[in-house]
Amino acid sequence: MTKKLIHGFAAMLALLTAACVSVLPEAAPPKPRFHIAAADADALTGEALPFSLVVDDPRATRVYDSVRIAVATAPGRIAYLGGAEWADRAPRLFQTALVQTFEDAGRILAVGDRSAVPVADLVLQTDIRRMEVDVENADAAVVSVYARLTNGKGTVYAAKKFDARASAASTEPDDVYDAFNGAFNEVISGIVEWTFETGQAERANS
Repeated sequence: MTKKLIHGFAAMLALLTAACVSVLPEAAPPKPRFHIAAADADALTGEALPFSLVVDDPRATRVYDSVRIAVATAPGRIAYLGGAEWADRAPRLFQTALVQTFEDAGRILAVGDRSAVPVADLVLQTDIRRMEVDVENADAAVVSVYARLTNGKGTVYAAKKFDARASAASTEPDDVYDAFNGAFNEVISGIVEWTFETGQAERANS
């Protein structure tokens, strides 16, 4: 009799456990994480240039200095993309992509952030003005960066703003990532080419 009771209790416990498991909600899949790829350096190669370069940490407001992907829903209004995020702080990813593009082009003596290249001939400073998905005027990735080439001691040799806009098929993560890739490739390529030209002219005058 005791064995029957034990078996019955075990069977009931198994049924209750199975029932509890079946009603638990499934864990949500992890969000995809985006990185910022280096630009295509094939068109940026050329003669060696006699200067070294520090790429300073980009400056950005808290809107963009985050792992969250900003979405411009109306003038002055920012939300954040719910289905994906950056793999690291967006300015840090942008800086890494810039450095890698300079390295891939292979034209200057040395390039890196201040920890990699403590002292250099020139310093590239960047301010991130926009790095967002614009859903107000058709879905698109928008990147705007103001760049300054300096001596790192207060003297600015040149400055220029770089803008890019790439249409997105939708606000789904894969479409947003494809659009950002196009926008970043345009901005980073422009900054690198401009830095080569401006840096070469400055070194020739010094």
